[in-house]
Amino acid sequence: MKLIVSGLVAIAAATGGVQAWDWSTASDEISNSPEYASSKAVCRRLRDREPPPADAPDKATAATLKGCSSEALYYGIGVKADPVRARQCAFLEAEAVRDDAPFSGRTMLMIIYANGVGARRDLDVATHLACGIEGAAMESHGRVTHLAGLEAKGWKGSDFGFCDDVTSGLAMGYCASHDADIQGAKRNSALAALTHGWSAAERQAFEPLEKAHAAFVDAHGEGEVDLSGTARAAIEIGEEQALRDELLAMLTALQNGRAPVFTAAQYRAADAALNAGYRAFLASPDVGADYAGAVSRDGVRAAQRAWLRYRDAFLAFAAVKYPHVPRDSLATWITRKRSAMWKSGT
Repeated sequence: MKLIVSGLVAIAAATGGVQAWDWSTASDEISNSPEYASSKAVCRRLRDREPPPADAPDKATAATLKGCSSEALYYGIGVKADPVRARQCAFLEAEAVRDDAPFSGRTMLMIIYANGVGARRDLDVATHLACGIEGAAMESHGRVTHLAGLEAKGWKGSDFGFCDDVTSGLAMGYCASHDADIQGAKRNSALAALTHGWSAAERQAFEPLEKAHAAFVDAHGEGEVDLSGTARAAIEIGEEQALRDELLAMLTALQNGRAPVFTAAQYRAADAALNAGYRAFLASPDVGADYAGAVSRDGVRAAQRAWLRYRDAFLAFAAVKYPHVPRDSLATWITRKRSAMWKSGT
C-alpha cells in the first residue's frame, strides 16, 4: 500500500477539473464513523477552493523545472531552498499525476498555502487540499480538523507539515524518510565543512571508512532491527540515522581534540564485554523468533561482521588523520559504542 496523493487527475487550478478523491465522500465502514462528521462537513464546504490558477507556472517557467522536486526545493534538500519554485514545481507534479511520493504535488501545495511560504497564505485552500490526501481515516480527520482550527484562530505561523497528524505506520515511515532526507542534507553540509582543508591523503583514507560505515548502517537496519510492526520503516530509518549522526559526532570530537582517552587495559575489558554482549544478544529469545520481521541470528552475525570492517576502517583512517591519538583509545571508544547497542537491544 502507498499513500495516494490526489493527483490522480490534473490539478483543478491548471485544468479546470476537481480532485479525484475527497474525504467528504469517503464511504468505507471506518470513514463513515460519526466521529468524522465534522471534518467531512469542512471538506464539503471547501470542495471548490482550489489554488489560484495564476499561481501555476507559465510555459517558460515550467520548462526550467523539468524533473524538479517540490520537496527538495521547499525544504532545501540538496539544493538551496526556493519556496516559490517549490510551489511552481508542485503544480507540475500534480498535473503530471506523480502520486508515487507523498511529499509532492497537492500535498506540498497544502503545506505551502498553509504556511504562507512560497505563496500567499490561504488556509481554506490548504484545508481543501488536505481533504484530497487519501490515507488512514484518523489522519484525514485529524489533518482537516487541525487546519480548520488554525484558520479559526487566525494562525500566522509557518511550521505546519504533513507529518503533524499522521497515525499510521505507513505514513510514519514516509515521515521518517522525509526527516532523514532533511537531516542528511544538514549532515552532509556539516561533513563538508569538517573535511574542508583535509589533504588528498586524508581524503583518500576517509573513503574506505565511509563505505564501511554505510555497509554497517545497512546491515544493522536490515539484520538487527525488529521489523514486525506497522511502524517498522520508521524504526529502521531512525536506527540508521542515529548511526550516521554518531559517526559525524565522533569525527567532530576528533577534529576538535575532544575524543575520550582510554588505556590498553580498558580496551581489553571493552573487547571482552563486547564479545559477551554479542553472545548474550544472539542467545536472546527475541532473536530468531518465528514471526515475520523478527531479528534473525544470521542478520546479527552479518551486522557484526560489517561492524568489524567498519571498526578496522575507522582505526586505519584515524592512523592517517589523527596519528597522535592512541589506537587502543580509539578502539575502546568505538567498541563501547557497539556494546551499548547490545544493552539497548539495538
